Amino acid sequence: MVIMKADGIKPFEEQVLSSGLCDFSLPADFVTIGGVRNAVFDSSGYTCLDDIEFKDTDNILELVEKSLSNLNKAGEYLIDPAHIVLDGRTVFQNLRRRDIKFAYVPSRAQQPMENVMALFDYFESRACLADGIVLRTISTYIRGRDLSPRDGARHISYVRKELRKERGRSVVRG
Repeated sequence: MVIMKADGIKPFEEQVLSSGLCDFSLPADFVTIGGVRNAVFDSSGYTCLDDIEFKDTDNILELVEKSLSNLNKAGEYLIDPAHIVLDGRTVFQNLRRRDIKFAYVPSRAQQPMENVMALFDYFESRACLADGIVLRTISTYIRGRDLSPRDGARHISYVRKELRKERGRSVVRG
């Protein structure tokens, strides 16, 4: 269970998030504690990014790709993807199924990619130097072309495939 202040969550967003139908978000209940409105997210089976050890570039890119794909789903539930904070305590992964869900905390960002770039920065700060360089290159590419979350996910998918091919060639040569 994760409890976060519900500042900025609109009444219709509360209804959507508490319905349990949102496949992009952890299930949420809303309670007032000490006069403060809080969102209580059921994180059963999920681990926040802050508590995950990242293995390699592909692992990190998989998390970013799935986060971008998940962002696209938010609009289906009338929640603006630009307003979803993406960081180590709001992005969760089910380690068995490897899917991603968010604990919805509203952001003041105007474009969804602002929060995505913050997620890249988060991963770069936790990655080894080589992985950080790859992440910086990808984030620079996405930022420079002003890609949407959907197009960003496609680009990352392409990069992951190319990195796996290159790794396969290295193993054969090595």
